[in-house]
Amino acid sequence: MTNPFLIGEKIYLRAPEEEDAPVYALSENHPEARAYLYYALPTNVREHRQRIDERVKDHNSIWFTIATKEPDEPIGTTALVRIDWVGRMATFYIAIAESKNWSHGYGSEVTRLIIDYAFATLNFNRIQLHVSTDNPRAVKAYEKNGFKIEGTLRQAMYFDNRYHDFYVMGILKEDWLKLKSK
Repeated sequence: MTNPFLIGEKIYLRAPEEEDAPVYALSENHPEARAYLYYALPTNVREHRQRIDERVKDHNSIWFTIATKEPDEPIGTTALVRIDWVGRMATFYIAIAESKNWSHGYGSEVTRLIIDYAFATLNFNRIQLHVSTDNPRAVKAYEKNGFKIEGTLRQAMYFDNRYHDFYVMGILKEDWLKLKSK
């Protein structure tokens, strides 16, 4: 493991490094990932190197590279963004670049690590996210980790010639504490 910050069973999270830029670009460019993340514009590695530098300096977000333990390789990115330090809340983001790394439990494990970190270390009270209603696998992973559907954003995103609805999902610290006590 290279510079691990949060360690799970199969994956670990670490601070983004410049050499992670290719997997960040792949997370936004690969057609399979874009089908769920709704990126409309292409990006390149150079642009992501610059973004990594900017994100490290941004005090309203905390970014991580997702890496597998065996083999030790980056597979995606996750973050707490739009952090409200007074309101003790943030928005959760995750992107696993290639479908070959989907359905291995990595997304659920990343979600659990981020939730634990946000509530136990940062003392947040709420984490929220937006997820397409067309992505039941992600919704299931979030629900497994304690998120609840709180509402629907109708026609929130235009992609692939149609409008898509999104769920607003959230978890409170009290929900997390109940899950941890089981």
